[in-house]
Amino acid sequence: MKLAKMFVLVIVVAAMLGCVSGPDAKKRVADPEQAFAQHIKLAMKYIGVKNRDLARVHLEKAANFDSKATRSKLNNGYALLYQLEQETELAETYFRKAIANNKADSMARYNFAAFLYNQGRFKEALKQMQLVSEDLGYERRPQAFYILGLAQRKTGQMEEALESFEKATQLTPGFAPPFIEAAEIYFEQQKLPIAKRALDQYVFLAQPTPKSLWLAVRIEDYFGNLDGAASQGLKLKNLFPYSSENLEYQKWLKQ
Repeated sequence: MKLAKMFVLVIVVAAMLGCVSGPDAKKRVADPEQAFAQHIKLAMKYIGVKNRDLARVHLEKAANFDSKATRSKLNNGYALLYQLEQETELAETYFRKAIANNKADSMARYNFAAFLYNQGRFKEALKQMQLVSEDLGYERRPQAFYILGLAQRKTGQMEEALESFEKATQLTPGFAPPFIEAAEIYFEQQKLPIAKRALDQYVFLAQPTPKSLWLAVRIEDYFGNLDGAASQGLKLKNLFPYSSENLEYQKWLKQ
């Protein structure tokens, strides 16, 4: 699940705010809400590029303008910083604080669910992400359904996982990761034509990965397309020689 993990670890960060200029600059900077938003935005940017020092600077500055209405965002920021620093206990504490501050803060809950997933706490992640997926206005709802599907798959809920992956692609048809996950489930269920269609859709949307190529090898082999299986296997060997999927492929060839 390397792709998934990579996927659930990505933080979508807004661009830096432009410099404040003009005659009203001092007034705008002095506005507590705007100042808080600016520093949180910059903190998220620096967390995204793993600059812990500048992220901490802006979180501390944001704290100077903190209010009850903004506290969940501040605690979410600190949780992400501690997660980056691998301070897992502190990260969890601050995620829980953020959610307690504002139970409707889907961003904090989404980040917490992704954190739980990466900790291998799939049932807890599922519960949190289910709540996020129910927020019709949350901009990352397709990704929420994707991670929900991953957690459902990890807990053996295959049909529910397929429903979540389908929902993710309905909301964002160009979102590739759910297709490869669904293709693997269909392959495991021996629903080979559906698995092939899901894999083809993934290939149309995304670059090849060790997972997609290894799955392609096995699907082509099941359909009796030996040349196709060999072609996909050669790509796997040449593009990803040190992947675990290539090791599996080499063992498979010897069987």
